[in-house]
This record gives sequence, structure tokens and C-alpha cells, in this order.
Amino acid sequence: MADFFIGFDRAAPEPAPLHLKADSLLRHMMALGSSGSGKTVLCKVLTEEMIRRGLPAICVDPQGDLCSLALNADNPEFLREKGIDPALAAEFAAKVDPVIFTPASRKGIALSADPMAIDVGSLPARDRVYAITSIATMVVSLLGYDLDGDDGAGLVAVLDNALSRLLKAGKFPRNLDDFTSYLLNLDDASKEEFGRYLDVKKIDHACQKLARLDVGARRLLFHEGLALDIELLLGLGDNAAAEPGKTRLSVIYLNTLHSQEDKEFFVAALVERLYTWMLRNPSQQPQAMFYIDEVAPFIPPVRKPACKPALSLLFKQARKYGVCCLMATQNPADVDYKAMAQFGTWAIGRLTTRQDMKKVQPTVKSLDPVHVDAIMEELPSQKPGQFVLISPDNFKQTHRLQCRWLYTKHETLDDERIEELMDRPWQSSDPESESEAETVRERFIELEHTLGEDDTLQQLEDLPEPKADEEEDELPPDEPVVGPSSTATLQVDPEIDETDKVLRKAASMSTKEFAAKAGIGEAAARGRLLRLLAAKRAKKFKVGRENRYYSVASGLRPDLGLERLVPVIVSRVSSNDAERAAREVRRSASLFGMIGDDEELDHVEIDHRLVIQLSFTEKVTRMFLKRLFGPRHDEMLDNIYLHPENLKIVIFDPGTGIRLEERPEEYASRIVDFDGAVTFEEKRPADVKLHEAELRNRKSDEVIKESFKRRFKATPKKVQLVFLPVWNLHLKSRSRASTRVVVVDALVGKPLEW
Repeated sequence: MADFFIGFDRAAPEPAPLHLKADSLLRHMMALGSSGSGKTVLCKVLTEEMIRRGLPAICVDPQGDLCSLALNADNPEFLREKGIDPALAAEFAAKVDPVIFTPASRKGIALSADPMAIDVGSLPARDRVYAITSIATMVVSLLGYDLDGDDGAGLVAVLDNALSRLLKAGKFPRNLDDFTSYLLNLDDASKEEFGRYLDVKKIDHACQKLARLDVGARRLLFHEGLALDIELLLGLGDNAAAEPGKTRLSVIYLNTLHSQEDKEFFVAALVERLYTWMLRNPSQQPQAMFYIDEVAPFIPPVRKPACKPALSLLFKQARKYGVCCLMATQNPADVDYKAMAQFGTWAIGRLTTRQDMKKVQPTVKSLDPVHVDAIMEELPSQKPGQFVLISPDNFKQTHRLQCRWLYTKHETLDDERIEELMDRPWQSSDPESESEAETVRERFIELEHTLGEDDTLQQLEDLPEPKADEEEDELPPDEPVVGPSSTATLQVDPEIDETDKVLRKAASMSTKEFAAKAGIGEAAARGRLLRLLAAKRAKKFKVGRENRYYSVASGLRPDLGLERLVPVIVSRVSSNDAERAAREVRRSASLFGMIGDDEELDHVEIDHRLVIQLSFTEKVTRMFLKRLFGPRHDEMLDNIYLHPENLKIVIFDPGTGIRLEERPEEYASRIVDFDGAVTFEEKRPADVKLHEAELRNRKSDEVIKESFKRRFKATPKKVQLVFLPVWNLHLKSRSRASTRVVVVDALVGKPLEW
């Protein structure tokens, strides 16, 4: 891997470039210097070099100074004046995939951190113990307890013990809500046991405080946006919304959190996730960088914030797993000296206070004992961008570094600028379609919605089956509906309701169409639609290059071509009938020496399969006597029903059920099918269990009609989608951990080979 170019040796007779070996950063780097010394610029230079080499970076930004890494330099003359080749800046811009994450806020890309969202059970035993203690420490700190005080230490012991018990019982909480519920419902025996660590009344008081964490604005810290995930931050895996061929640069802007405790908690949660990730993904070569700017409040020498143990462990262990750490501070005296000892490369800028000078002198002396006095004397007089660079892994002697300038702009961004940046197009597009180009925010909201749907499906699977005689209440068409994960605590937003109302006037709308209907500009329209997406009250899909939006409340699925109510055959088989059918299936299987005797019914579930209804006209030759007294042919108008993929003809006999055939009759109009034998009702697509793969993979209307014309001398007319109800019978083996699913139709309860 190529070395990192960071600047020039200003003490050399001729300006000599200074490079750091990539491997040396596994022993971490620290930048020190008072305000205005240029330490943040130097760290941003290291970040740019990481990205240029294809190594992703996670940058923790407490003040907004790092967010401008997402701003490409756009003034070639200024770059040349600063000694930077504009071609290198362009190369960096082509490689970087910058995303600004904003915890508990949608100013950037919203990010949440539930302390329980760590897969503790998959860790090695030693790391499992550490992870549980760390989770307990984070929660206690978040509650406002002094971790070094008796109450704080006692409560950590209580939560640590409770989490260990739950893990051992195979019931480790999925989220903070689960853990809170467990603590609020402790039995007397558990309270007595935990009373060894802390007075029971104090435990009860702490549990009440814990319950209040999930109320009000603070709950956003646990629920707003995407769940904190290292693969996401590094742009790896399928669920990272990664831009192909580019390297992820994630900046986590902490100013959206309003208390220092919340910031410390979030950093602790982030570092915990990173530590767990690197244990599972070891590397002997650099594979990622973790950079935290102005680190002093997070790892002080005396106080013990929630993130201090996690940061200390990360700095100690990260090099073994290919994670390079970078930190900066203007107050070295306020950083724990044990943490500083883990850093092998030091860049020391201007320092002016005696306390800070005293703090760094022992390190300088240990690294360069011969020149320590000369180095210490020159520190107060250094200019911005000038550093004493001490790195035994790279150089035999101390160098005087003049830091190079950046490939990006160097600005401090506020919330509004961050919001503007995340609303820029994700990729360049043609000027004509610029208003429809997907933005960074849209890409991640789409990802959030996808992951949220997966979570919702899991929650639905955990719910008990409804009783057979219960019916779902259907909301009136004009009732606003929010996503499944919404709760009654959501506040009413009149503008979102109005946006939803306008969107529901059509099956779907583009941004331009919505702007025209709402009577607002396209920028405002995009903002409203994004808010509706974020609230999970709308979804988005693409038609060509155009984004189209539809309201969840409409119950339609225009993304699947279902833009109106769909015809559904009314089921005649109840769940009790389906259970009887399962017994028949088991009996038949046992008669033929199959596994029926060894099975039991686990559960039944209603399902729907797609059927193609094709209307047609056909001339049918009349019987001989009829031809003597009238026309030779009868003109027939009828329907035929087809399998959506293989286009076999669906035959329905009330006595034997449903079967598929290629061409059962000479005339299509003489085929026995659903017409006249079943009842149809119209339903919203959202109320039908859809198989999206069937809808997406079905044959086109043209192919359907051509296939029909090859088989019959008839004229195809209209293609319509209808849905056939079926029952899925889940049969579980008594002797083996296996389940099979048998499908029976919901019309006569006969097995269906589909």
C-alpha cells in the first residue's frame, strides 16, 4: 500500500515531502496543538489519504469541523496557491463517498443507538463479559449517575448481573424497552439478590428513571433513523447504501445531541459496535480508520464517562485487527495519559500553557531524548500548520512538518448546511432530470424503510395467531395511516397530513406532479415527500430514471403495477376446514409410506397466489341442427385463467379442486374454470398477501396473448390480475427438526400443485 503524503520537512534545505507508512498508523496517531494550530487540518489530511487508498473512515465530529470533508474543492487557482495539484483533488472527489450522520436528528442521515443492539451471544466468552459490563456502564451513565460513586458502581453491578442472567437463560433483551420491562417486573427473589449491590429502593428509583429514557425528545436517541451499524458506516455489505466504486467516509456530527451525557453515551455505543465488528473481521493490514476530534471530554484523566473504558480498550486492541486510530486535542493535559501511551506517532503543534507542555514532555523525552529541550522550546512559536513530528515507526529522527493543504474545503458547518449537503444528488444526472435525481438522504431513507420493514415482519411473526372467527377492522379510506412501527406517542404534523392527502389523489406521483398538485415549488415538494418517507407514511419506486411516490394509506402497490383495487376470489374454506385438510394430508401420506404418521400440524396460514385472467372472443361452430336454422358460428365472450409464469391453464372442478393443463379443450370457452363457480370481491392490494416475485416475474401481456393465440383460434382482449386464496399447512416432524408446507386451495380444500 502506498505511503501517505502529509506535507513537507520545513527544516530541510529543499522542501522534502514527508510520508507516513500505512502500516505505521496501526499504532495510531495523535495531533496536539492549541486552537488555530492546524491539528484538525492535519487529521483531515490523514483522512483524505486513507480514502485515496480505498480505506473507509469513521470520523466523530463534536463541532462541525469535519463535515466539510464532504465539500469538494471547486477553486483550482486557490488549490495551486496552496501547493495542491487540482488533479489530486479531483481524484479524491471521484473516490470518496461522504455521508454525514446526525444522531437523533434528520438534519443529516439520522442514526440511533440502542445499547442492547449488540449480538453479545456470538462473542467469545471473555469478550461477552466485557460487552455486558460495558452495556451496563453506558446505561448507568446515561441515567446521570457518577460511575465512580457508590450508587453508580452499585447500579452497574445490578444491571451487569441482570444482563448476565438473561443471556444465560437465552432471553437477552432485543432493545432497551425489553430490558426496562424486565427490571420493572422483578420478582422478590431477584430484588433480594440485587439488593446485595444496591438498596432496593434505589434500584426501583433507577428503573423508573430508565423507563423515562424512552419518553419525550430523548427517545429519538434510541429510535430515530437507522440503527448504529459499523458495516453501514464503513460502506460495506448489502445494507450500506454504498456508491459503487467509491470509499465511504462517515462523519458523525454530535451537535444534534444536546447534553454531554448523550454524546458520551453515543460515542460509547459507537466504539462498542466497532470493537465487536473488528473482533469478527480481523486483519493484519490497515482496513479502516477511526478518528475522533477534540477527544479530551471523552477520555479525561480523572472522570469516568461512559465511553472512556470503551475508548481505552479500542486504542489498546485496534492495531491487532487492522483498525487505525487517530485523535486530536487542544488540551493534552485533559486526556488520560494511559490512552496517550497507545499512540506511536505524535504531531505536536503550537502549545502555550505550562500544563500542556508539562504533559507532553515525558513522551517527547522518551521518543527523542537527545533533542527534547530544543523541541520543547520551539513548540510555543510554531505557526499554523507547523508540527514537530515524532514517529519512530517512520523516521529515525524528529522532523519539522509543514502540513499540506486539503483536497476539500475547510469550513465549519452548521445544521442547515449539513441538511443542504445531504439533499444533494447522490450521483450526477442529466440537467433535464436533475429534480428527479436521487439524493443522499433519499438513498438512506429508502434503506431505513427497507430495514424497518424487515423489523416489522419479525415483530409480526412474534405475534400470536388471530382466532378463526376474528376479523380485522379495516380503516376507512380517508383515515390517515402511519407505518407499522409508529406508536401513539407520535405528534400530529398538519403539514405531513396535508402532504399525504395530496399524494393519495393519485396512485403515485413524481416530485414534479406532486409540486403541481400541492401548488408549491419542487424543492419544497421534495422536502415534504422526504418527511413523509421518513415517517413511513409513503414509499418510493423508480420508473426509468424517475422517482415516484405513493401513500401507504392508499393501500395500493403501484410499484408492482397494482394501481387500483384488485379482484380476489372469496375463500370458502375456514381455518378449521384447513386443519381438517391437514389431517387428510397426513393420513394420505402415511398410506403411501411417507412421513405423515410422524408429523403434527404446527399452524395454518391464509395466502394468495396470482392468477392471470384473460378475456377473449371466440367463434364456436354450432351443432348441425342449429346451423340449419341459424348462423354457422356462435360468437362467445369469455375468460380463461392462466398460471402467471408457465401460462398453463387453470381448471377448477368443485369436486376435485384445481389443476393445471396445457390445452384441455378444443375451444377455450368450453374450459371449466372459476366463472360461475366462485364469488369475486375487490380488495386493496395492501390487504392481500402478495408474492412480489410472482408479480415481478409474471409474463408480459404481449407474451400472454401470443401464447393464447398459438393454442386457440380466438382473439385475446384484456389481461387482468386476480388473486386465488390458498391455505399453507405447516406440518412439523415429531422426530426431526424439520417442517414442510403443504398448500391446499381455499375453495374446496384440496392439495394444490402450483
